Amino acid sequence: KLALGNPSDFAVAERLLLLDRWEAAVDRKCERKDVSQYGNGSHLRNPLFQGRDLDRQYNSVAEWKLPEDGLFEVDYVSNARPLKGTEVLSNDLWDRLMVQMINSSCLPQDRILAMRSISHTFSMRSSHMRSIVGYFKDRHQRADIFIVFYLRIVDLHNSKMFMVRFPDQAEVVALQERLGYASFYPFFQPENAKFELDLAIHDQRLCASMWVNLCQKEKYPHNLHDYGYRLPDGTEDPMPLGVPRSWGNFDSCPKEGRFRATYMCAPENRTFSARKELAVTYTFLNGIEELKEDEVQWWTGLTEPPEDVLGLLEFFISRYDDVKTPFTKIDGEGGNGVITLSELTEGLDAMGCHKFDKKKGDKADQRTKAQRIDSIFRYLDPGCEGSVSEQEWAVLDQLWKEFDMSIKEFVQFLMLTFGKGLLCAWEALDDDESGELTEEEFLQAVEKIGYFGPAKVVFALLDSSDDGNISFDEFEVLDKYKPLNRRPTVSGPSTLAGMSLPTT
Repeated sequence: KLALGNPSDFAVAERLLLLDRWEAAVDRKCERKDVSQYGNGSHLRNPLFQGRDLDRQYNSVAEWKLPEDGLFEVDYVSNARPLKGTEVLSNDLWDRLMVQMINSSCLPQDRILAMRSISHTFSMRSSHMRSIVGYFKDRHQRADIFIVFYLRIVDLHNSKMFMVRFPDQAEVVALQERLGYASFYPFFQPENAKFELDLAIHDQRLCASMWVNLCQKEKYPHNLHDYGYRLPDGTEDPMPLGVPRSWGNFDSCPKEGRFRATYMCAPENRTFSARKELAVTYTFLNGIEELKEDEVQWWTGLTEPPEDVLGLLEFFISRYDDVKTPFTKIDGEGGNGVITLSELTEGLDAMGCHKFDKKKGDKADQRTKAQRIDSIFRYLDPGCEGSVSEQEWAVLDQLWKEFDMSIKEFVQFLMLTFGKGLLCAWEALDDDESGELTEEEFLQAVEKIGYFGPAKVVFALLDSSDDGNISFDEFEVLDKYKPLNRRPTVSGPSTLAGMSLPTT
């Protein structure tokens, strides 16, 4: 937001407009694809003057004469990306920076301003982005800190690692609007991505074309689930023949209406070369052409699968060291490498799994055990072949990684806040000294101490007795998730590209 009556703000606005014209000229010279909001090559998004949309009055903000007074609001999204081989902030220094931020007495918005002031001095990894968004409760503050650092990430092919921290689709849409739909497209891990696109807007129409194009190269039309097309007058196109193949060509996409779908792809149908081709064409990431499939950290968020899948995962975590072991047990000795529904049902019975048995008096869930296991099987078999391969079963390993990382992040937060011992943390959480915490009490307590990550996951792990309460004895299981290295401390000045971190 720039108050044009303020000379400093007016100067910033002038430079933004000049920078926009220069970057647009560079894009044309480099023959880059136009990923702008309205197809005019501009890097300015959502420009408003006095609350009025400038793009409704001008083909481009470049045509607008900057007035000397009034409120100018705009998002600027550059095509500049970290250079190949850019040195990133070390994990140790990142932890020290987070300690400073957490212990600061500043208001959240002032912490964001402080981080913004140093953001140009370093690049970061997806894991760093994942951690920092967890320290802000307000969705608008999370969006602000996210946007500050998004284009400083060197491994955007691992973006799923931090995107799972945005389970609310409304938050994702808000980020897409500000950063650009093409810039924010999940090129390498689009699995379970939901979208609704306004085809009247250039970059959203471009994304619709990319989704259909990718689907054709992987498994058409199966990968597009729950799709629909609403015409401008509000009526639904029944699409009796499915999503038209012609939409894979940008010029053939309709220029009105809203297109929605969810993208799902079985591992055996994934075409990494097609995903990389889209990324090379539209992301302008340096060195992305050389990326190999095994360099991507494949990830799945805990809000993506049905609740029963997480229940199955919790059962495995409490009994095995990995997900491959139960797969082998269910498949049996000399198995054929795939699991059928009947094998899954019989295998869980043999393991003594009673998580899905119908409980007496449970009126909230009327499903039978067979129906619940069937929903698990259908999730693990996205290709609908009637069997689950080792590749498809590996989604449980991705969920296990997310589960494990969520717990470790919570433990690290406790260590940064209370020190190495868990007793101090427990006493802060159990402030009424009852000796137990219900799930509701636990969630309220962790929010009170400033943790805004997936706390329900932590409670589910700790409640080993499944009685809806946790005691200190159960809480102590977190001890095994402590990092081996010592708790990060700030004992003296540390420099970050010439910036001095003050001591506490």
